[in-house]
Amino acid sequence: MKSLFSHSSKAVFIVVIVMMVAACSFKTMYKQLDYMIPSYVEGMVSLDSMLEEKVEQRTLVLINWHRNTQLEQYAKWLRVFQRDASAQLTEEKMLQHIATLDSFWKSLSLKLNEEMVRLLPLLNAEQREELFSNIADKNDEFREEYVDIDNDERTEQYFDRMMDSYETWLGDLTDEQESVIKQAAAKMQAAAGLRLEHRQQWQQSIRRIIHTTDSTTQKAASLTQYFKDFTRKKNVVLNTIDKSNRQLLARLTVRVVHNMTAEQKVHFVSSTDDYIRMFTELAEKH
Repeated sequence: MKSLFSHSSKAVFIVVIVMMVAACSFKTMYKQLDYMIPSYVEGMVSLDSMLEEKVEQRTLVLINWHRNTQLEQYAKWLRVFQRDASAQLTEEKMLQHIATLDSFWKSLSLKLNEEMVRLLPLLNAEQREELFSNIADKNDEFREEYVDIDNDERTEQYFDRMMDSYETWLGDLTDEQESVIKQAAAKMQAAAGLRLEHRQQWQQSIRRIIHTTDSTTQKAASLTQYFKDFTRKKNVVLNTIDKSNRQLLARLTVRVVHNMTAEQKVHFVSSTDDYIRMFTELAEKH
């Protein structure tokens, strides 16, 4: 179910979480994950009592792992980023921060893979068909929203998301900042089509594995090996596009930070302090 948790850019997964919701609403949401994740899964595949219990158990394992090992790392990252977000911020330093975010996603992705190895082999034939039918619907929605659009619509999407993100951290932007964001949005390279192909290949392979007549143990072993191979496999074109877009975002962020107003600096420190405190408090409540 990796695709259920992915977005158009997994490299900024954690940033998307942080930027798209207010601190208080995120904290409330995080405390409800033990209910929200099973509910989301059940929206994708009907669960019998045995599988429902398993999903609830593994959800608690996932949340406890995330709370105990990841949240303090997020807080630490924000502290460092808060310190570096000054006139001395360089593109190289910003790329390092983005690489750290990418490592957060990879850790979460590996953990999700572990949980899928435990759960996917338990699906019966009817549940498998339902799951992959719903995933196909999700893919159609993704294609409609991100792939089957013209360049103007795509650029507008990039611009709107960038504006929302920077405004979340900084408050109201200046005309100059808005202008450089618009320029950057026009230079972003489209990767949605390739990303859709990538996730479809992943889903087809998973489907083949769990549709075999192998035992649950054999299916789990095959999934584990496939996840390892898939992680090592590189999509050269997609990686090249991602690298170019990251460099563009790093360069843009440096320009925006270098031109922060006094009010924006206060807003930025207040916003990051809120998240640092939130992550720390959640991590301490084992």
